[in-house]
Amino acid sequence: MRAIALVLSVLLSVLGSGNVLAQATPPRTPAGPRVPLNPRAYGAERIVVLHYARLDGDYDGWNAWAWPQGKDGAAFRFDGEDAFGRFAVIPLPAKEKVERVGFIVRKGDWERKDFDGDRFIEVSKKPVTEAWVVSGDATVHATAPSVDRTVKVVGAFLDGRDRVTLATSAPLDDGQRAKVRVLAAGQAGGKGAAGGAVAPTTLRVKSARAVRGSGAASPITEVTLSREVRDDEIASLRIEVPGQPPATVFARGVLDDEAFQALDAELGARCTQFQTVFRTWTPVASSVDLLLFDSPDAGSASRTIPLRREAKGAWSATVPGDLHGKGYLYRITSYGDSRDTKDIHCFAATRDSGRSIVVDLDRVKPDGWDATPVPTIARPTDEVLYELHVRDFSIADSSCPEPRRGTYLGLLHEGTGPAGGPTGLAYLRALGITAVHLLPVADQPTPPDRYNWGYWIDLFNVPESNYAADRVDPLAAIRELRTAIEGLHAARIRVILDVVYNHTCSSRESSPFDRTVPFYYFRTAADGAYANDAGCGNSVADERPMVRKFILDSLAFWLTQYKVDGFRFDLLGTHVPETVRAICARVRELRPDATLYGEPWTGGGPIRFGKGAQKGLPIAVFNDHVRGALRGDTDGSGAGFATGPGGDAGAVRRGATGSIDDFAQEPAETVNYVSAHDNLTLVDKIAKAAPQADAATRRAMQKLAIGAVLAFQGVPFIEGGSEICRTKGGDHNSYESGDAVNRYDWTLAGQCTEVRDWVAGMIAIRRAHPAFRMDDDAQVRKAVEFLATDGAVVGWTIDGTVAKDPARRVLVVLNGEDGARQVTLPSGQWSVLADHDSAGPETQGRVTGTVTLPAYSMLVVTQ
Repeated sequence: MRAIALVLSVLLSVLGSGNVLAQATPPRTPAGPRVPLNPRAYGAERIVVLHYARLDGDYDGWNAWAWPQGKDGAAFRFDGEDAFGRFAVIPLPAKEKVERVGFIVRKGDWERKDFDGDRFIEVSKKPVTEAWVVSGDATVHATAPSVDRTVKVVGAFLDGRDRVTLATSAPLDDGQRAKVRVLAAGQAGGKGAAGGAVAPTTLRVKSARAVRGSGAASPITEVTLSREVRDDEIASLRIEVPGQPPATVFARGVLDDEAFQALDAELGARCTQFQTVFRTWTPVASSVDLLLFDSPDAGSASRTIPLRREAKGAWSATVPGDLHGKGYLYRITSYGDSRDTKDIHCFAATRDSGRSIVVDLDRVKPDGWDATPVPTIARPTDEVLYELHVRDFSIADSSCPEPRRGTYLGLLHEGTGPAGGPTGLAYLRALGITAVHLLPVADQPTPPDRYNWGYWIDLFNVPESNYAADRVDPLAAIRELRTAIEGLHAARIRVILDVVYNHTCSSRESSPFDRTVPFYYFRTAADGAYANDAGCGNSVADERPMVRKFILDSLAFWLTQYKVDGFRFDLLGTHVPETVRAICARVRELRPDATLYGEPWTGGGPIRFGKGAQKGLPIAVFNDHVRGALRGDTDGSGAGFATGPGGDAGAVRRGATGSIDDFAQEPAETVNYVSAHDNLTLVDKIAKAAPQADAATRRAMQKLAIGAVLAFQGVPFIEGGSEICRTKGGDHNSYESGDAVNRYDWTLAGQCTEVRDWVAGMIAIRRAHPAFRMDDDAQVRKAVEFLATDGAVVGWTIDGTVAKDPARRVLVVLNGEDGARQVTLPSGQWSVLADHDSAGPETQGRVTGTVTLPAYSMLVVTQ
């Protein structure tokens, strides 16, 4: 995804609205008596006035992002000032019934939020509705509250053995810092030798100094202790500032100490018919109990079994007997609280994702699972990737049995469309792609039959039950996904999983990760505010060793237990380079020919792994330079080389050689594409870029865009359905738009056979000629030579001997002009494989001398 498409609705509004601060804010009003506001002064009949008080008095950059419920949002400055603090005026749409207004108080353009989560104001029928909020407090007040402006602890974190990061509501003065106290009581909830509670001890503070906290909006004090904290004390610390009760100190950075890195622990519930070994990791816990349920939906636990503490923060219990199919939760006690939570390492779950399920994976194998070979490729550039969503592919296929439509098993249906062409697996085989890229199939909390792309993961090692034909049995999704993968493999089609390790669907108390180890799995600012790198409210902290282990173990699980053939990483740019290198090493160790690629950008946060970072690694990144060169902009009317006159021929040339003179070291490091599930489909983009073009011209543009991707060096990627004129009616962000927008329209496909057959022919040409699939930059530099052309015409020859191609020479010419162009071929007779009418690995005819290329067309010939 460009930025995660599956996000909270308000954040989607942010991404689509340009984040321009609204100008309908009032002039600054002197603090003092309340000044009545007139809606007409803001061009509205009704307004909402949001009052905001910051305890630190620093309002610089803070604004309100607000939206009438169900509508897009906009930003409003806190430009008004009164005795309470600052206020923003939000005009309501005229002649619309608005009953609720949602809002988020944010810093700048989503640098951070004052409070994690959406809040709402109930709108009265009066011309003016007012609400009051205080920084760091979730409460929305209907009348002005009295504000306690004494200094409070916002957050406190043990970030080193002798270092506490203290965030407060206002800066501490020298006297207050001198009186900061840190108390330790051994392991939280621990008992003394006589069975009594451990009396707290005061740890001497060596220094307390004000510092600039990374990403923090609150004032930060760094507290240095006179001694290092022991292992049994890390989750038992409390901190006091003058005039306030002791506050919990959460273990955060200290957990990266080697003493807590259980990197060799086999986490999860490992089940056989004789016993199950349960193991989790939570070094901050004082106790962990296993709650066992006799059935997935049992109302209460039948047994409670304590886990024993192991080395480096791991906890385990071995339970004899056959627990296959039983439900379970963990009750984790830490920081004085007990929390029931799902197992973040589990392999099965109830349909509502509310409870983990024990599963013996050997007992949910489809017939032939161990015997069906996996398809392999010799090099990454041999891959032809085809992106699809499980539900989209078969939900509207009338030839598919209804119970299987939109399911894993629907991927294997081989049918015939209304116009007589193949559907389902038969269609994929006929198209000739080597791999399907499945949009996320990991567990998400989407209600049954509610459409979603799947970028909202809850449990990373559990297949999504909404794509199972059998939605009653919690183990059916495992069996059916394996069946689909086995069937695709039997058809010699590889399976690439779209994985989303950059964020999760929830955080804080609603997240099983935070309930297991608070403040560890997600990136936070110095004051504990959650980072928003992914644009979804949280960002996974893969720079931390045990978070990285979680990702690596999950990838290994999918490789070994589901035999997938590679991974596409959502928002790869959020991950640190050390994690990406570890991913490459772990995956390639288990599967040397695995296909790895990802998005080298983020959802708004800093890019940690961008284009160029992949150099020398066995992982590719999406090439938005090629996308922009061929297509133009993503969702606007701007044309590219293939969608209108005046394309960037230089960018096309760089793409044709695998971007080795751009950001790639080797051509295998670039994934070339013109469209994907994000943004307008290729057909919708062409309609917007060339609104006056006739149908024939638009089909020519369609073929040229996809054909160029297939002719370029690198790894080609095709948006599923772009070759059958798939449209989403102009919906550029259809993550929850439903089947009517997202489905494969097999009736429309029957009207687009010209493009479909031509694309299939180009795929066959690419697979038949290694000249298009070189994986070494030295080969490309030696083999490729560009013709002397001008304007939006690009041509190049490939020395087939360098790539051991059956052809001595290959020539490709692209015409991105809106009129026919003549091109003089190099000397000799050339065999035509592809022109504007047809494409295929067999000779279509022969040409010499000068040829004429129609507008928006390409030519592939060989000698």
